[in-house]
Amino acid sequence: MIETVKVFKKFTWYHVPNMTSDDREELVITHHLTSEMIGYAVDNNEAVRMEYDTSADESLMVIDVISYHDEAVETRPIGILFAHGNLYTFSHDVTDYIQAVLLDPQNRQKRHDDTEISAVDFVMTGLYSLMTRYVEQVTEINRKRRIIQAQFGQQKRTTKQMNELLRLQTQMIYIQNSLANNHVMLDVFKKDFQKTLLTFEIEHIDDVRVEVGQAEHMANLALTVINSISDAYGNLSNRDLNWTMKVLTVYSIVLTVPTIVSGFYGENVKWLPFADAISGWWVTIVITVLLMAAVSLLLAINGFFRK
Repeated sequence: MIETVKVFKKFTWYHVPNMTSDDREELVITHHLTSEMIGYAVDNNEAVRMEYDTSADESLMVIDVISYHDEAVETRPIGILFAHGNLYTFSHDVTDYIQAVLLDPQNRQKRHDDTEISAVDFVMTGLYSLMTRYVEQVTEINRKRRIIQAQFGQQKRTTKQMNELLRLQTQMIYIQNSLANNHVMLDVFKKDFQKTLLTFEIEHIDDVRVEVGQAEHMANLALTVINSISDAYGNLSNRDLNWTMKVLTVYSIVLTVPTIVSGFYGENVKWLPFADAISGWWVTIVITVLLMAAVSLLLAINGFFRK
């Protein structure tokens, strides 16, 4: 459904959540938008970029925003189309919250009066709030990482904890990549529109770029820390595995002694010490134990029991 969200003096804002084929037809016939631009705007896998159709007077901004799921936080693109003096935004279920954010009067940048604000400045004011959500998510991921890190120090490492750390690592990769792409796209947007925008509008674009840059720096640092922790605990796991294999090897060597002793006495070889004695069974046990102790002592002296 195509929603006419708000009519400003300089433009009208239309919002299209989960576009249907009927919506597409209406946008093409009634709003005179090109089908190609609509396709770019609603593609859930579209790359972050600026797309222009000068003959149709259409400029499309594809930018990543945080998408919220039940168990994970990822990023998804939204389409922001400037066409024929109006503004069109396109979203899906996981990104449809952008309408409420753009309308929120508590946005962190000071808005101009609705009678004076332009479509570009309105979008940039809303994008500032959308980009601050990246900072909030990076902070939340850092909090979860610290909890996992503390658990590693207090108890034995578990597969659940390692999987949780891997999940945070994956989320940070999504966020880091999206922020880097958003930063490049905003640079391109400023360069392309710098000659047609007012000074305060350029300042608002710069404010968004600074926010994205800050979030990108935080994301890079957070991912570096998570990678370092993951590598460290991977090394600890390898060390534990090596220790386990060493212990098993030592036990296999020590337990070879009874096999050797019993093998000699089991072959009925003549003239073996104590072979014909009544207490020969107990003697072989004593010999076995002494030899096992000697082998264990020799291995201990050579450091095989050191972790």
